Amino acid sequence: MWFFTSGAFWFAEGIVFVLAITGLKVWMEDRNTPFGLWKCLLASLWMLMLGFTIAFIGTSVGENEIVAAKKGGIIFSVICFITGVVVWRLLRIGRVKIAPGDEDEEV
Repeated sequence: MWFFTSGAFWFAEGIVFVLAITGLKVWMEDRNTPFGLWKCLLASLWMLMLGFTIAFIGTSVGENEIVAAKKGGIIFSVICFITGVVVWRLLRIGRVKIAPGDEDEEV
């Protein structure tokens, strides 16, 4: 467990977070969807909430609180899923369609 308390773990997690946001930005721009500051902050907040959900489950299991991990995992996962759908819909605001009927086609 020493790895999770070391600076290397948090450094690697930060790199993955930045790569995920950068990849999302490039992916959305490839699909003609603008990715402004508010969308970046919204995606970052959702990823932070997902991280806290995973951290809660891991901490509860580590403290041998299996029931809390199950209940919290179910509740927080459902909340993350619902807010994830809402965030995804908000991220698609401003999308410019190339041709009629190209909802999710590759460009």
